[in-house]
Amino acid sequence: MIDTWLLAAFFLALLTLGALIRVIRIKSRFDRFVAAMVAIPLAGATGLLLSIALGNLFVLNITIILVLVCFAGLVAKVHISRGEPA
Repeated sequence: MIDTWLLAAFFLALLTLGALIRVIRIKSRFDRFVAAMVAIPLAGATGLLLSIALGNLFVLNITIILVLVCFAGLVAKVHISRGEPA
């Protein structure tokens, strides 16, 4: 039988992959920023669902750390390049 949490994590991972492909392929910096802002929470939700499906808190801890690092990196990138035109 298919585990519901695992199936939901799989589909969220597919959505995250689609957002990451958009980050790579789009030329506009603003669209990349928006796609990254969508991909990070989707990846966090995927990690949460995977943690529930596996019953393992280690996956959740790693997910929280990675999401915080990604958001901090995104904010730093925007702060560094704020003077450049879009």
